[in-house]
Amino acid sequence: MSRIRLRWHDRPGLAGGIDKDGTRAEELLSLGFGSVEFGTVAAHPQAPFSLAALTARLAILPPRHPDGSAIGIGIGLSPGAAPADLPAQWLAGLLGAWRIADYVSFNLSAQACRPLLAREHLPLLAAAMKSIAAERDRLPRRIPLALKFPLGTEGEPLPDVAAAAAQAGFDALTVVLPAAGGQLSRLARFAALAHRIADGPALVAVGGIRTAVDVGAARAAGAAGVQVHRAFVDAGPDCLRALTGASGARRRAAVLPG
Repeated sequence: MSRIRLRWHDRPGLAGGIDKDGTRAEELLSLGFGSVEFGTVAAHPQAPFSLAALTARLAILPPRHPDGSAIGIGIGLSPGAAPADLPAQWLAGLLGAWRIADYVSFNLSAQACRPLLAREHLPLLAAAMKSIAAERDRLPRRIPLALKFPLGTEGEPLPDVAAAAAQAGFDALTVVLPAAGGQLSRLARFAALAHRIADGPALVAVGGIRTAVDVGAARAAGAAGVQVHRAFVDAGPDCLRALTGASGARRRAAVLPG
């Protein structure tokens, strides 16, 4: 068995948080990223960033080129939700997103969600992910599932939730590299996780990736793909030049019809 690969991992992706409501969707999808992740949103109608509003905007976009950016939708929890609310809200997120998204990502990296990574919540998360994967398998088309979570810092155990997602049948793990420590130590920890999850989900590294050298180092550590956030905030679309070495014109020509 080999690690899953998804077509959009061949190019850097844009992480969630840049566009939470779809108002910049047409612009961002035209830039040449392998994927653009929208959100994080919640399925609850009173959430500050709602899934329904996002999907309504994405549904009216012009047709995309087959090799254009994939659409990811990040699903979180509504503010104040209890841990017990997570399975129902995540399942509602899948059911509300699958018609529009190329993949759906379930986000545990937000500060408000990090308490859910405590060991006592692992059975709840594992059961929720198994239920989501089973529901996905009943949909008219197979949509890849991703779990986004922080890698944690040196000295902490590697996140148990990674193995639970793999066992549930998730297709990708989006791993948020720690801000502390040098690139070598951060990627050594990532490589240890890649070794532990040797087969199955694609690993996507996000955090502190700004140059083609960073991309190469992440791939050497076991990443199938990378995402960026701060690099785009700081440099805008020009960050892709640093990440890939391609000029803007060459980049767009590679993903848009002639």
